[in-house]
Amino acid sequence: MHKLPSIFILSMVISVTTFGQQDPITSQYMFNPLTFNPSYAGINNVTNINLNSRFQWSGYDGSPTTYTLAANTSIVNGKVGLGIMLLNDKIGVSENTEVQVSYAYKITDGKKVFSFGLQTGFVSYKKNLGELNLRVDDDPLFQPGVEKSTKFNVGAGASYMADNLFISISVPKLINSKVGDGVDIVAYERHFYILGAYLFHFKPGLKMKPSILMRGVAGAPLSFDINLSFLINNQIWAGAFTRNFNTYGLMTQFEFLDAYKIGYSFEILGNNFSGNMLPTHEIMLSADLALFSHQDVYKRYF
Repeated sequence: MHKLPSIFILSMVISVTTFGQQDPITSQYMFNPLTFNPSYAGINNVTNINLNSRFQWSGYDGSPTTYTLAANTSIVNGKVGLGIMLLNDKIGVSENTEVQVSYAYKITDGKKVFSFGLQTGFVSYKKNLGELNLRVDDDPLFQPGVEKSTKFNVGAGASYMADNLFISISVPKLINSKVGDGVDIVAYERHFYILGAYLFHFKPGLKMKPSILMRGVAGAPLSFDINLSFLINNQIWAGAFTRNFNTYGLMTQFEFLDAYKIGYSFEILGNNFSGNMLPTHEIMLSADLALFSHQDVYKRYF
């Protein structure tokens, strides 16, 4: 296991200042927008379970890891969507855990769906200084111990979906909040997301889906994820993406029975601080189920 001094330097900085907590980033967001938009709950009129594991800068001690489990379904003959999202994000000695519950109401016009959603839940921050490997065991600044803090939050979002188009806007955390012990303070800033995707049909065995995700937060530049994916023989997704033109990656997904997906993505930093490749791996598992009489599993693209 390699050492990554910069991560520990970051941990040191955290110990004496206030910093803004960015929402975790994933590469395969297109098939799980529920992580940042509650209006996605039930929009496809199926019961979906999605598990995503992200290993950033793989192979280095203290590198970020993010695990997300999300599920959503539709009730009341498909008019209402419900969802839940569990997230664990860890970097160095700092760990964030989220639990969010979503409610969405849908208005259907033929094959067009308008969805409006709300979510509520909590964010828990934990720092375990006992995980640090210190050369000086009795350093008074870094005595072993666990610091915890939890904050409530709410969010909102809206989505529009048609046969070949998906657009959404959301603010998953409307309340700017701070957690900490008075010495270390973590500020959870309000983020907004705008997502757009379109499906092009070239021929029966080939489709193309470009998508763009814009993310904004106070005090930081706008972030753009640009993705171009191809669906081959209605089973295999293959594509490439960039984030702010300084991170580049490849992704693939395999679908079977129109209900199950296995996805993998690989990304690297274009300009990194160590001269190493700093690879990031992400694995996704997804299942669509018809648990209620009004639900139907079908080939979906969003």
